[in-house]
Amino acid sequence: MNRKSTLILLTLTLTFISCFFSNYESELIKSPTGNFEIKASVNQVDKNAEDYAYVLIHLFDDNNNKLTELHTGAGDANKWTIGWTEIGDTIILQSSDIGNKAWILNDNKPNQIKMTDELNARAEFLYFEKYK
Repeated sequence: MNRKSTLILLTLTLTFISCFFSNYESELIKSPTGNFEIKASVNQVDKNAEDYAYVLIHLFDDNNNKLTELHTGAGDANKWTIGWTEIGDTIILQSSDIGNKAWILNDNKPNQIKMTDELNARAEFLYFEKYK
């Protein structure tokens, strides 16, 4: 192998390995009203932390100020996705291990609500969009 091939192989190997030794953060997802954004994160590094391998949802206002963090209880070992309802400011979580959850925002604070057929349908739509 020549020097260039060795360098490329080393770079690819380090890139691949770094995927397993870094935390995950999703892109920001804007709410339909434009008033909020969410992103998910997963602690994949600190095994001693309470949130290790759990999906957290971070809520931001329209000025990118962090309002709160939701500890979803969903594990990263299974498939999951987050998003919004098509109208309004309701956060949706679809999780293969704990089921679907939803939070409606009142006064910039998330309040978990009971899942309805419509919310479950939206959660399944988000899942199929992510994993199609």
